[in-house]
Amino acid sequence: MPMSNDDDNRHMFFTRVRNSEVSRNFHRLGLLIAAIILTAGLLLMVKDALGLRLWDLIPADIPILAGGIAIGLTGIGLVSLAAYGIVRAIGWAINKSV
Repeated sequence: MPMSNDDDNRHMFFTRVRNSEVSRNFHRLGLLIAAIILTAGLLLMVKDALGLRLWDLIPADIPILAGGIAIGLTGIGLVSLAAYGIVRAIGWAINKSV
């Protein structure tokens, strides 16, 4: 029995819905992994900051400390963004192969 145009359109609709669900799920997974990396990095920075003796700092140490914090936050952000991108790329590849 030949497929009618209506059957073909229905197949295309369900394929599109399935593909959008795969994309949405990998988006959520990427956000979750990025959030976990971001949280872990921030917790490690806070743990490190708690061990710092602020009363021993001299004014010349403040720019060095600020630079270290900026580098640490930038690194954590870049690693989180890279992890999100990798998860989305995997989702895109799986979405294209299905």
